[in-house]
Amino acid sequence: MQNQDKVNQYDQRNIEMMETVYGRGYLSAGGDEEVAKVLERFELQGKRILDMGCGLGGASVTMARDLGATDVVGYDIDDEVLRRAKMLIEDNRVDERVSLVRGDPGPLTFDDDHFDLVYIAAVTCHMEDLAGFLSEVVRVVKPGGWLVGADWMSREENEAYHVWDNMLRERGLNFYFVDPAAFEMALRSNGLSNVNLTDRTEAFTGFAAASKQCVEGELEPALRSSLGDAGYQAFLNWTQVRYSGLNDGAMWYQHFCGQKT
Repeated sequence: MQNQDKVNQYDQRNIEMMETVYGRGYLSAGGDEEVAKVLERFELQGKRILDMGCGLGGASVTMARDLGATDVVGYDIDDEVLRRAKMLIEDNRVDERVSLVRGDPGPLTFDDDHFDLVYIAAVTCHMEDLAGFLSEVVRVVKPGGWLVGADWMSREENEAYHVWDNMLRERGLNFYFVDPAAFEMALRSNGLSNVNLTDRTEAFTGFAAASKQCVEGELEPALRSSLGDAGYQAFLNWTQVRYSGLNDGAMWYQHFCGQKT
């Protein structure tokens, strides 16, 4: 299984910048409401849940605080984001329901058939071997359990796509976007049934527009102070390119789920 490597890990300044824009506990748009939207079909109480690539812990906390989850494991390979996630969990007083596990790139450290539900958002797009990665994730899902999540997928390799792709490559980030058909095939090839993909591109275009407006406007002084002029300009460019990728038809944002049979 190929996992994220060091180039995709975050230092404290990156984290603070992302949280300024997206809210505490999150490295991307959507926040608590989007987590609830992804999981709206699923009963969490009494289930053992893995938040795969939990990042700053926003989704894990939302599951425990707002959605009734009583046994959530947040898993990530990044020490700094896990340190911040621990603080968020403690501040929200859900530490009896949420635990954190630091892993290493490679096979997961859990037994087969261990979790009732695995939640995974904005992680699969970093995996060059998508089917192989999903195979390892599905391994730890109980029979009858669910893989549920959301991610970016390619739509059309137009000018907006190439601008986005070039920006990511220039920053040394490893993204491997596939289209929804290829993503669905990867889910089904790993034995998942009841597979469903739901388009959320319109909503995320709205999130991206709002983020761009905030970065260009009310958040500019704070971001310039934190990042400096060059850092602010780079982040502004990132925000504008992400919006264009969605608005100009280069990218989809999709929810997905599949059940292990």
